[in-house]
Amino acid sequence: MLEDLDQLAARIGQLVQRSRQLHGERDNLRMRLEAAEAERLALRERCARSEAQLQEALGRLAQYEQDASHTLKQARDAEAALRASLEQQASQYSALAAKLQARDAELESLRAVASQARERIDAVLVRLPGAQGAQAQEHH
Repeated sequence: MLEDLDQLAARIGQLVQRSRQLHGERDNLRMRLEAAEAERLALRERCARSEAQLQEALGRLAQYEQDASHTLKQARDAEAALRASLEQQASQYSALAAKLQARDAELESLRAVASQARERIDAVLVRLPGAQGAQAQEHH
C-alpha cells in the first residue's frame, strides 16, 4: 500500500509539475495572444488610415477629373468661338475684297470713260473754227 501511495505521490508530483508547465505555457500563449491582438489593432488602425487616405486621394482625383473636364469644355467652347469669329472675319474680308475689286473695276471703267470723253472733247475742239490757230499758239 505504501508503494501505491508512493506511486500516487509521484503521480501527483508529475501532475503538479505538468500543471505548472501548462500554466506557464498558458501564460506564454496569453502574452502572445495579447501581443497578436495589439498588432491586429495596430494593423486595423493603419488599414483605416490607409483607407481614409485612399478615399481622400480618390476624392481629389475625382475633383481633378471634374476640373479637367470643365477646363477642356471651356477650351473647346473657346476654340469653337474663335473658329466662328475667324470664319466671320474671313467672310467679311472676302466681301470687302470683292467690293474693293468691284470699285477698282468701276474706277478703271470711269477712267476709260473719262479718257474717251477727253478724246471726244479734243476732237470736237479741234473741229471748232479758230482751234488750229489756238493750238499752234499753245505749242509755241
